[in-house]
Amino acid sequence: MSTPTTTQTASGTAGTAPVRARKPRIVRVLSIAILLLALVLLLAGRWLTPYDPDAQDLTQVFQGPGAQHWLGTDDLGRDVLSRMIAGGQATIAAALFAVAVALGLGLPVGIAAGYLGGWVDTALMRVVDALLAFPAIVLAIGVTASMGIGLFNAMFAVGIVLAPAIARLARAQTLSVKEMTYVEAARSFGARGMRGIVLPHILPNMIQPVIVQTSIIFGLAMLAEASLSFLQLGVQAPGSSWGAVLSRAYSFMSQAPLAILVPGIAIALMVFAANIMADEFQEWLDPKRRS
Repeated sequence: MSTPTTTQTASGTAGTAPVRARKPRIVRVLSIAILLLALVLLLAGRWLTPYDPDAQDLTQVFQGPGAQHWLGTDDLGRDVLSRMIAGGQATIAAALFAVAVALGLGLPVGIAAGYLGGWVDTALMRVVDALLAFPAIVLAIGVTASMGIGLFNAMFAVGIVLAPAIARLARAQTLSVKEMTYVEAARSFGARGMRGIVLPHILPNMIQPVIVQTSIIFGLAMLAEASLSFLQLGVQAPGSSWGAVLSRAYSFMSQAPLAILVPGIAIALMVFAANIMADEFQEWLDPKRRS
């Protein structure tokens, strides 16, 4: 372990390096509020919609915000608020699914590469490097096209694209942790393999950065869902997601500009909250970074 660096304080005396300043309280509270709202949408989105999100009313096309339709209507007379609520449920669930795929693929690969080393490490990391060589969105589009168009396939593809980042981080952490004294002590007492070393000693002590990275890739997964649905490779009509609402509104931006702002702002806020919470997780999980 490296020793703490020293810096010169304002009074001219040496002291330990200052930890990174925490985000303002209002930012953290706002992020938590956004994520709690996302949880509500995930669990009860369909029951919160004031109208059927797929119901069309051609007599109410492009209605502006009002008492009847708080966010107005789209080109088919569908209530934008209802589609945003239902679409939020689909988008958040899809992002969580992609994160689960990324963890399910990347974490075992990274741990196996770091723990076993040798040719196993070399072979697994060359596959990871090959995946990282492709632009992420292009690779996701290619995988989606090969598997078939649809939200499930699209987000499975996103999970595959995000898995290499998890694998490299897990490998680096495993390489560091397996050299620790307590792991060597466990080996000296005869502990071996998955049950003796990896699960009780390596996994609990290498998982903290992976949790932080998971929060970050959740935001990336939401952006990927929006991108793929915007390209009509994700949610298919008449279903809704924030990316699908954005794609539909883009075609009629001049007639109903608010319709394109609402999903864009929702996606931006969710990514913002995920990144802020990644910083918070880093503070909570790493004692060296606590203020």
